[in-house]
Amino acid sequence: MGWMTETRGFCGYKHTHSQELGIDRLVELSISQLDHRSPHLDPLCYQCAIEPASPTLDATTHDPRPTMSGTYKGPINPNPQNGEAGIIIYGYVPSIGLAATAVATFSIVLLVNSWYLWKKRGKGYRSFHWLIIVGSLMEIGGYAARIVSHKRPFLVSAFVAQYFLIVVAPVLFTAAIYLSLSLAVKGFKTAEGILILRPKLVLALFITADVVTTVIQVCGAALIGVSESAQVEGKSSPTTPEQANNILLAGLCVQTFSFGIFLTILVVAIYRAALPSALGGTRDDQTVREHAQLRRYLYVILVTSDLILLRTVFRLAETAQGFFGTASTSEALFGCLEYLPVILALIIWAIFPPSSFLEKVRGRGVSGVAGGETGSQGDMLEVKESRKARKAREKREAEERIEQGEQV
Repeated sequence: MGWMTETRGFCGYKHTHSQELGIDRLVELSISQLDHRSPHLDPLCYQCAIEPASPTLDATTHDPRPTMSGTYKGPINPNPQNGEAGIIIYGYVPSIGLAATAVATFSIVLLVNSWYLWKKRGKGYRSFHWLIIVGSLMEIGGYAARIVSHKRPFLVSAFVAQYFLIVVAPVLFTAAIYLSLSLAVKGFKTAEGILILRPKLVLALFITADVVTTVIQVCGAALIGVSESAQVEGKSSPTTPEQANNILLAGLCVQTFSFGIFLTILVVAIYRAALPSALGGTRDDQTVREHAQLRRYLYVILVTSDLILLRTVFRLAETAQGFFGTASTSEALFGCLEYLPVILALIIWAIFPPSSFLEKVRGRGVSGVAGGETGSQGDMLEVKESRKARKAREKREAEERIEQGEQV
């Protein structure tokens, strides 16, 4: 766009003019785009084209025109090339610093989980780390698209790519969280009965809800980008920005509600695990230590879930305010409430993966929680020993029942 200068137009406001190759080049807008506004508007002023003017206002200010989807205040692309929009759909030019930092940190998470995937052989563990790996790849792709947008901010495909990837990736992370809770119930003996739903039902219900709501969100966001760009360019679109924003908002509302239900189930599980009755009739030191391990594991799930919920609530508030509202056009808020909660949750799981808790459980190990094959000879010996111990216990219980019967 070149560098910018300001002059005062006949509408009474300071107008920004783009300078390209040393030649003043005003953004020409048709009178038909302005005929519903004040007669004092300057048809050559791009700010007047997107913001209504009033001759009674101070000459250095503009009165923005609010809509259901927000107010666009950014620059206009006077000559959109192939694939470009007439506006910057972000509302700002994405920072290459934030995008590069995100690519680097998610790459580290990707490498750590790839190592866990190679190291651990249990089916449940591998599924957990695969979800983190694929989600991290999507985050890397999304922030790489923001790097492209830094160079070409009007490019629609880069915006759509980053939005799709960054919005969808947390769905895989929440699926990993659902799976981690299921592994806890299967892996810890004292975890039996702490859930109000069966582990498989928890996985099926909440993963399905996340997938459906994410599809709705992506469709809504894409329609907003198309409709806002078409509105500025004076073209028609299949939906209005208000309708598209409502679609996006509906998806986020259902997703937040669904995740809130999961958190309720998790909090109930933590409460039940804290009850003395959770230990059952067994009070030996090993069982007490394992139960303490279970409670620590549940707190890790709770903290990471809260971080993902924070990110989801931010998206909800952002959409409720409007696509070009303060929240959606502030990259600082995006970095603090989108990038930071997600990367912190993944760092926690990188430091405390499910295997760090479950492999210490007596007689269960990898095979017990994952339903798959163990990854080392030591695991195989542990499984064999647990089977022998179980058979010995069953034999003792049978002998005790026989003795009790003889006494009677």
